[in-house]
Amino acid sequence: MYLNHPLPLLLPLILVNANPPINDILTSTSVFTSTISTLQDLNLTSCCLNHTILNLEYNQTALPSPSPNLTVQYVALGRGIQNYTCTNDTANPTSIGAMATLFDASCIVSADQKLFHRLPNILQSVPVETLDFFASFASLAGPDSAILGEHYFTASAQPFFDLRLSGNEDWAAAKKVASVASPMASMDVPWLKLASVDGVGIKEVYRVYTAGGASPATCEGMTKAFSVDYAAEYWFYG
Repeated sequence: MYLNHPLPLLLPLILVNANPPINDILTSTSVFTSTISTLQDLNLTSCCLNHTILNLEYNQTALPSPSPNLTVQYVALGRGIQNYTCTNDTANPTSIGAMATLFDASCIVSADQKLFHRLPNILQSVPVETLDFFASFASLAGPDSAILGEHYFTASAQPFFDLRLSGNEDWAAAKKVASVASPMASMDVPWLKLASVDGVGIKEVYRVYTAGGASPATCEGMTKAFSVDYAAEYWFYG
């Protein structure tokens, strides 16, 4: 699932302050109309990140710092799925990669990083069907896309970040170099630092402030292949 409009990215902000409740919002044309009208005038993407520094204050064990001379090039909010397989009921689930849409979050993070850190947890709880519903209104808010790129795993199980969807030339085939448990490790996938082994423009990637995506402890009751919804921040350095 790849969405192509800023509305899904901003949906968490709408839901946090929703009044009436979400069930009413989903059936209220007037709410959609007023929301879309407001968003048309907002600067949603491509904000300057020159003074933006990743703050990891909520993690007790910090990931290694970015390598010297690297700076933040992009910040994204990822929304997607973590994929797993099971061989039998007593086995542990095996991770077979992930897939996510990467939304340009440069304007949100540069304006209020603490607010930005709240978004993965909120967005992860929004059903994919609801995001699809909001995305169907894309043409009402204008042609611009908030997609920065996409994240997936190659056939050789290598994490891949492709930012060329947004008109950039940057991409990276990466490898994990450090991992720390998330604050809610039983529910949220770990925080990672990855390094590029091939690509253009991107040297290091951080996946932090994760929400969801963790597998159950065992395969009991699970199908042979299953997915778990997740959201996370992705910080790209070059």
